[in-house]
Amino acid sequence: MKHRIMQYKDRRSLTVDKERSYIRNAISDYLSDYANFSKTYERLIDQIQFFPDIVHQDIVHNITISKENIHDILKTLTENEKEDILKKVNGKISRRNSEFKLGEELERYLNNIGQKYGIDCVVDEFVREGKDLFGIKVYIGDRGILTEFNGTFAELKKALARELEYEAMDRVTCKFCGREIIRYVALHKLKTCECGARIVVTSYRSTKGNLIYLRKRISFRKEHSMA
Repeated sequence: MKHRIMQYKDRRSLTVDKERSYIRNAISDYLSDYANFSKTYERLIDQIQFFPDIVHQDIVHNITISKENIHDILKTLTENEKEDILKKVNGKISRRNSEFKLGEELERYLNNIGQKYGIDCVVDEFVREGKDLFGIKVYIGDRGILTEFNGTFAELKKALARELEYEAMDRVTCKFCGREIIRYVALHKLKTCECGARIVVTSYRSTKGNLIYLRKRISFRKEHSMA
């Protein structure tokens, strides 16, 4: 009987430890979303007053954290747990800042290449999920690329540069003078061709299975012409 009681206590202790670990992780995620790097736990907590009124929910572990209840939760932490949270939050902030800088570098790199074509590029999301694993959401012209990339940062840059080159190959031809214009440029940057023909953009619907897509068609027109 005593052995069984000890086993129950051990299992109960492990369950409690896991629950507290889940809570610490949820708190760390919440704080790192809005806080700046802090040297002390107290300075970290002082920032909560400036947080937005947004509720964070961990549905898997049934944990809800908000600006209203965070202080009550923090009161239950031990000194070691507080130090653990400070370390985790600062680590998350450092990684986020590093990712932001890499995302900016990638966006500058793509726009430097796109400049010669007139194609704009935007890095909307950039996450480093491992040493050579990235999660990205990038817009090259009007085309969005949402994917995970397994490779070095330099390889990622080269891969997206190739996608930009492919986008520059998508062109429309003026019926009047035969000039080829990059589709993105015709859609967003020009109103007329060099020969004076107006660039007209019209929308139309395209269906594929049960899905309906809104697409754009480009045509060239001159006065007294229906082309």
